[in-house]
Amino acid sequence: MKRRIAELLAALTIGSVAEARKVSGKVISGKENLKGVIVTDGEHFTQTKKSGKFSFDINDEAEFVYIVTPAGYAADWSSGVPAFYQRAEGKDNFVFDLLKTDNSGNYSIIAVSDPQTKSKKHFAQFSALPMEELTETAGKLEGAVAGIILGDICWDSLELLEDYKKEIVRTGVPFYPVVGNHDHELAAKGDMETTAVYRKAMGPENYAFFLGKDLVIALDNIIYDTQKQYKEGYAPHVLNWVRGLMEFVSEDADLFVAQHGTVFRWFTPEEPWIVATQEFFDIVRGHKVSFISGHTHISNNMIYGEDIVEHNVAAICASWWDTYYCTDGTPSGYKIFTSKDGELEWYYKSLGKGRDYQVEFFMPGESPLHPECIVANVWDWDSDWKVEWFQDGKSMGVLEPVFDLSPNYIKDINATFKGKKIPGYKQPRLNWHYFAAAPDKDAKIVKIVVTGRFGQKWECDVDMSRYSDVGAEKIVPEELPENAVQMLKDAGIFKM
Repeated sequence: MKRRIAELLAALTIGSVAEARKVSGKVISGKENLKGVIVTDGEHFTQTKKSGKFSFDINDEAEFVYIVTPAGYAADWSSGVPAFYQRAEGKDNFVFDLLKTDNSGNYSIIAVSDPQTKSKKHFAQFSALPMEELTETAGKLEGAVAGIILGDICWDSLELLEDYKKEIVRTGVPFYPVVGNHDHELAAKGDMETTAVYRKAMGPENYAFFLGKDLVIALDNIIYDTQKQYKEGYAPHVLNWVRGLMEFVSEDADLFVAQHGTVFRWFTPEEPWIVATQEFFDIVRGHKVSFISGHTHISNNMIYGEDIVEHNVAAICASWWDTYYCTDGTPSGYKIFTSKDGELEWYYKSLGKGRDYQVEFFMPGESPLHPECIVANVWDWDSDWKVEWFQDGKSMGVLEPVFDLSPNYIKDINATFKGKKIPGYKQPRLNWHYFAAAPDKDAKIVKIVVTGRFGQKWECDVDMSRYSDVGAEKIVPEELPENAVQMLKDAGIFKM
């Protein structure tokens, strides 16, 4: 009934638009007709019938007619972008012939943030270890496998979009793009005009595809004006499209929302939520929602409610191809989500490291903000992880997160610039995924135990006699609020 009402409302809306035209088509896989496939022009929606056919009125100015790819299928991705869309201009009939993929219901998502290549040199770096690892990883994953590039595919060098498309095919799996702020045309003006070059190369900015029973929604959440002037958030046409899409999505479907900008900007407390956040939450209410974002080049997991979380994935280019570590101390890498028999797990995969590489420990004297402590950097931490410590065999309790800077990134970026001035955006950046244990002066052995949300454990034993003479000056950065962690707790960004 809900869907029928939506179709009637859509028909009434279409009837009131003078510049609409009727189109038709079919969705097939070889000789198989695919029923129930969602079809859209970016504004209006319909579904295929048992025959696989569809017809509906589209806006005469619509740029694309495209489908929400059903589970167990994928559009041909040999061009570098899955061909789930066709250009609407001058065309009245559209045939989508899909490839069959794994239909077990199990799936994996490879989430890659911010390749951000500005030059051929950058692109060569992306084509080396990152692409080698992505290709190897994609070949090992089970179930239906899809990749997502979370925006800033290039760094204002839009001609590199074509290079990216040729390169990403090497992975052997469909990789879906998300538009980032640096994928906009600087010289153009207006939210739609600045993505015209992107759409020509990559297709629609707002689309979706099914994996198992679940739905991945890719969105443009960069409201762009011109010359790098933009806001993160959901423009009215984006909200309207998602609202129309959700009328066709079953209530038991979990959602992944892939977008460039984060939902919560904890580093801007004066305006922490992006534009129209609550409106978006209202539209997807009733579903479990996992936002997957990039943009910040750092790693954070944030909890916005019982059924809404965000995975802010650190950049694969780290500090803009100058370092191995990101500014918050997260190694360059990507994130893998796997759903098997309905159970979702994830982990962060650091480039050049194994799956078990999830923690770095720093000894007394190494931490800039906590030089008297043993510090654990747990970059994929969320509130279902546990970090506890022991002193001379006695439990000292659970450690709470603290803000700190990464000694490894500081070494990394200083080695790159060799005494030259480091740009502000590449300066070491505070984050809360650090845990500091402060031993007594007479402590002999200190142990830190990190337990991941899926049961893995990492341990570090420290012989304090080796650090009895350590002394280090403590750095107190001006930008760190005195009660920063408490502020985030109060905002509900993570529970304790």
